[in-house]
Amino acid sequence: MTLPSWLTPRWLLLPLAALLVAGGKAAVDARGWKLGTPAQNTAAVFAPTEDTPLTLPARFNAMITRPTYFFYYSPTCGHCQKAIPEVVELHARLKDRLDFVAVASSMATAQQIAAFNEVYGVTFPTVHDHDGEFARAIAARSTPTALVAAPGAEDGAIVRRLGFYPWFPGASALLILKLWPEEGFALAFPKDVYQGGTACAICHTEEARAWSVSHHAIAYRTLYARDKAEDPACVGCHVTGMGEPSGFTLGDHGSALTNVTCEACHGAGGPHDGERDDASASCVGCHDAEHSIAFTLQKGLPHIDHYAAMGLSDRELDERWTALTSGEAPKPLLAFPDGASQGAKACQSCHPDEVKAWQSSGHGEARALLKGKEQRNPECLSCHATPTSYSAGVAPETFLSEGVGCETCHGPGEKHVQAPSASNILGLGESCPECVIESVCTSCHTPQQDADWALQSHLTAIQGHR
Repeated sequence: MTLPSWLTPRWLLLPLAALLVAGGKAAVDARGWKLGTPAQNTAAVFAPTEDTPLTLPARFNAMITRPTYFFYYSPTCGHCQKAIPEVVELHARLKDRLDFVAVASSMATAQQIAAFNEVYGVTFPTVHDHDGEFARAIAARSTPTALVAAPGAEDGAIVRRLGFYPWFPGASALLILKLWPEEGFALAFPKDVYQGGTACAICHTEEARAWSVSHHAIAYRTLYARDKAEDPACVGCHVTGMGEPSGFTLGDHGSALTNVTCEACHGAGGPHDGERDDASASCVGCHDAEHSIAFTLQKGLPHIDHYAAMGLSDRELDERWTALTSGEAPKPLLAFPDGASQGAKACQSCHPDEVKAWQSSGHGEARALLKGKEQRNPECLSCHATPTSYSAGVAPETFLSEGVGCETCHGPGEKHVQAPSASNILGLGESCPECVIESVCTSCHTPQQDADWALQSHLTAIQGHR
């Protein structure tokens, strides 16, 4: 499956130029978050609009009897096609307060306009800017562009209330908050209706920037690498609100609800309906025993630091973005818990067949492949032997005499040997989610080290003893 060019958090936050990364040396609180206050953009959002005189062609002026939203677009423009469903929905919500007019660009044909209206269910009037006068009057530089105009104080005068150059996904909330600041939240965030991350980012800029270079921001993207973007068993935890009335719909790859956005944790519309839910309760819905390694809230919270971008340079932000999209960024939630390794002999009494199969496998013979100084080189041993212990965030220094043993894939066996339980060892049972074991395997089976290696074929080969 080909990865769509828009499938990146940068398109979502484009109007805010929002790029951010976790890191830095700032003091942190008990959650592991940088100390600081939310960098809300509410002052700009709620600043009164300043009406300015506007001269439109006469046929457009005649349409303006109250505040009117003009959507300037091209029927063949991909950005316009992506934006129009939100505009149609906005019209349905605000038609008693705001008139809507679609303005097709001069290059559009009548057939294209008719097809566009039919496909996207455009129910408000459409005007063809056949001579380009409207575009020149509003100084439109691209499509889609949106403008809110209204009657001025003097008879026949028209004023500009708002302009969106361009109109972007999620801009509906900003439009509502600017036009009706006193009642804007109730209009912009109706109860149980998902809005998408950009609507949140309008005010919560610091939090949105932090999110934009987190693993949550590339959650949907990762499905494409595995051809899983149409698999309902996987998609639900990589999008927002799937299965709910206004949430993500399977197969809608252009949705503003792709990825694990703000509302995946804070609920539809966030707490703006007056009900603040415990966001942390949503974590275990996806980070369960089958899809995470020894997940706890304490383990996860530091990695969703909402203020992680403070003080970082553009270069640091770009480095983090590159690491995320290339798959080289650390995956701390897939790290084994702390503990000491016991060696394959400790596993043998309960798992004799598995240990026997391992002894004659490539993993079992991996350490014997090292020669001379390689036998004492930690960099070589890290992929050819089992660490004596695991400690979060710390590279192992010593290794068992065996090859790539059981605990290299299943995690340290110290607690499991003392009290055997499925909860204190990483089991690779019948489902064996690739999203968990992949990070273990690919830490050594990299394209540079093992170009022909394929995860799925090797999982199939070891199915009998995992």
